[in-house]
Formats: sequence, C-alpha cells, structure tokens
Amino acid sequence: MDFEKTGVPGLDEILKGGFKKNASILVKGGPGTGKTILTLQFIIQGAKQGQPSIFITAEQELDNLRRNAKSLGMDLEKYEKKGLIYLIKQPITLKKLITISTPLELMREKKVKRVALDSLNFLRYSIEEEIGYRKEILDLITNMKNVLFLATAEEKEEGIDFMTYSSEDYLFDGIIKLIKIRKGSNFERCVFIVKMRNQYHSINIFPLIIAERGITIYTKEIPFSLVEKEFEK
Repeated sequence: MDFEKTGVPGLDEILKGGFKKNASILVKGGPGTGKTILTLQFIIQGAKQGQPSIFITAEQELDNLRRNAKSLGMDLEKYEKKGLIYLIKQPITLKKLITISTPLELMREKKVKRVALDSLNFLRYSIEEEIGYRKEILDLITNMKNVLFLATAEEKEEGIDFMTYSSEDYLFDGIIKLIKIRKGSNFERCVFIVKMRNQYHSINIFPLIIAERGITIYTKEIPFSLVEKEFEK
C-alpha cells in the first residue's frame, strides 16, 4: 500500500505503515485527550515532506493556535512563510449556510496534499437534522477525496467498555479514539484504532504522553490503568 507518515511517534507502527493515501480519518476524544495536537503533528509532518497543507480551525483564534503549537515545539509560522502550511479560521455559526469554498479554492491553487479540520462542531451546531448533518459530512469527505483528510470530533463518553457511535463514525475511512482512563487518583491518556478501512492495524490499546514535542505513543507498553483494573477484578 501507498502509506503516508502520520507525524506522531508510534502511530505509524500501530497502523502498520501510516495513513493510506487520500484517506479520510476521524480523530475522536473528550476534552484534553490530544485531538488538536495530533492533527497539528499530522500537518507539520506534511510540511516537513514538502506537502502543502491546510489546517482549518473552528474554535481557536489563529494567533492562539500558533502560540499553543510553538509551546509544543511546532513552529507553524516557519512553514507558513514557506507556503507549506495555510491556517484558516472557520467560525461556528447557527442556522446559517456553511461554506468551505475558501479551503477548496486554496486546495486547487496550491495543490494541497493534507487537510486537517478541528473540529466537526461547526457543522453539528449549524445543522439540527441528523440526515442533513450526515449529508454535509458526506459532501465534506467527497470534497476532500484528493487529499489526506483528518478531522476531529468531540466524544461524549471516554470509556472503553461501553462505546456508542455517531453517524459520522460510519462515513470516514478510519477512526482514531483518544481516551483518558482512571489510574488511581490520576488519569492515563491512551489511544486505539476503532477502524481503518481496507488496512491491517493493531487493535490494542496503547498509552501515550503529551510533552514538549507533542504526542508520543508507547507501542511496547500496556496501559497501567488497564493492568490495575484487571488486578482489581
């Protein structure tokens, strides 16, 4: 298969190579699980490879995004100046027509290879009917068919034993789930792959940390939180 590097240490190993070319991937998780950081690493990796990339944010001011990324060792401005990363603010609107014409024009003009959208909330809050929301997601994925596309979505439940699925889960090629599991008086961040269409991948749960260089996944370790749960049983 033709794989693309994810930019997240350990994730390529879990995916047995990386992301498939032009796949659509959904990154789900609760607050503080690392969704935005993962997508930033994905975009930075594309820029390092000389691939023009777009990062669309619906919830952060662009200056704040740049500062937050820089605090994790990711210099977005450096690649913006080189014309390899383009940041776009897509504000959340209520009951108004949503348009992504600006990103689409930029994709064609700059021959963009990677697009990240953080997050799908701007569609969920704008479209009340479930069928309308599902159609918008399908249209969005179709518009991104010629790029490697990553989107984030909020997860109401972070547990691993009783998972519920939303309509968008069935539309994307792949789903990466980021979770926090209680470990005594603390929490442990973990990741697992829910699905990756037509691609062999690990289905284990792996611990991760968020440090100065972003997310690192420890593929040779078992989450201590799960070991504790088994011991309690």
